[in-house]
Amino acid sequence: MTQWRTLARPRLLWAGALGVSVMLSIFAALRGGYIGPDYHTHITRLTEWGKVFDFSTTGPPTYYLLGHALFRLIGSNNAFPITLSILQAAVNATAMWFFFRYTEARFQSRVIHSAFVLFLTFLPVRVIHAGTLGADCLTIPCFVVVLLLVDKLLARETATLKDAAFVGLALGLAVWVKYSFIALIPVILLLLIWRCRRSRWHLKRFVAICILSLLLPSILAFYSWRTTTHLRSYYTELLWLPKGIEPDMNFADLLFVNKNDLQLFTAPEYFKKQILAAHKHSYMGLMHLGVFTDTMNLFQVLTVPQRFGSIMIPDQKIRRPWKTYVMRASMSLGVLWTILALIGSPWILVRGLKNLWRDKLEREDAAIFFGVAYFLLMFLPIPFVYNGNLFGFWTPRLILPSLLCFFLAAFLLIDRKIAAKSRLIAPAIFGLVIIQCAIEVVMLA
Repeated sequence: MTQWRTLARPRLLWAGALGVSVMLSIFAALRGGYIGPDYHTHITRLTEWGKVFDFSTTGPPTYYLLGHALFRLIGSNNAFPITLSILQAAVNATAMWFFFRYTEARFQSRVIHSAFVLFLTFLPVRVIHAGTLGADCLTIPCFVVVLLLVDKLLARETATLKDAAFVGLALGLAVWVKYSFIALIPVILLLLIWRCRRSRWHLKRFVAICILSLLLPSILAFYSWRTTTHLRSYYTELLWLPKGIEPDMNFADLLFVNKNDLQLFTAPEYFKKQILAAHKHSYMGLMHLGVFTDTMNLFQVLTVPQRFGSIMIPDQKIRRPWKTYVMRASMSLGVLWTILALIGSPWILVRGLKNLWRDKLEREDAAIFFGVAYFLLMFLPIPFVYNGNLFGFWTPRLILPSLLCFFLAAFLLIDRKIAAKSRLIAPAIFGLVIIQCAIEVVMLA
């Protein structure tokens, strides 16, 4: 009974916080928070059956297939995007609950884990893109499902073919939600090889598990790539940098900060173009801006009536002047968490590689392997894409699963290295997170 009470108290906090975050998303949906980047493209594919499986675009079909089923149920009215946005927020909150349970046992301090829960629950980029229409809303749920199933597969002394099949189905679904999930295929293969080495699986069993886990997602990824390459549509032609044109974000911009990044702490509005000049800001500076503010004004005030079928874009939203000061405060306090993530992620990654070599893999190790692989697939091609700043290839919505893992590393660093030095550190961190969350709630409300 005592153990149950110990577990129940923090989980009541989780439930309350996730409930508040869903309410923020509901209020935002009612005022047009579902209108985000490429809204017209998304709503067209969601409502027209002939475009659901359109491989000439850069997005696979699963999200649009599920959304189209809801559209057939609700019909052509504004209740459809609002309902879809609210469902997206609810699915994300459910995924976060299971992610918090997945990480709970890895923390020595329940106070720091509770701070971690609150931090991710109200992280602006997560809340905003849980409700905004587009496949990015499903990346966190898909990531969590794959992570849980792989953990179950690796944890068993005798891994079953059924577990492997579930991993394959989940990863295949994820690949057809967002192509970036192909980054997990080689990581899962590496972990299966490690598991085979540790448990001395029979070769036939190892091959069978690999086939069941990886064949379906590999086929789907290859089919999508071949189809997209043959179609050579406007979108795919526009994506890659033409020969002879210099990128507007090179590897120096990706790897180092820029003195102009200080200008980003004024919380500029993305669609007013102040931040889109080539080489003006670093990837890190822009990423920090996108994580801790509503730089695209997606959850702000829509200045035109919501009409189903009309052209609506984020440019039509305005930010109340006082909200800028709130976003500045969020971004300034957020520096602490970004620095901790930058320190904690390499620490956890190196530790994970050591654990892999020693046959002592932990849950956070698998998470950071997945997070880093997902991040690198989106990060490394940026110097080879056309108009990377304008098209938002730096935006953190593209690496939401990786952000979960990087901030997990940050709070594990606090838990295992910093909090051990003083009993006052854990409540101090919890207090700072409460302040951060309060600022973000005001920003998004």
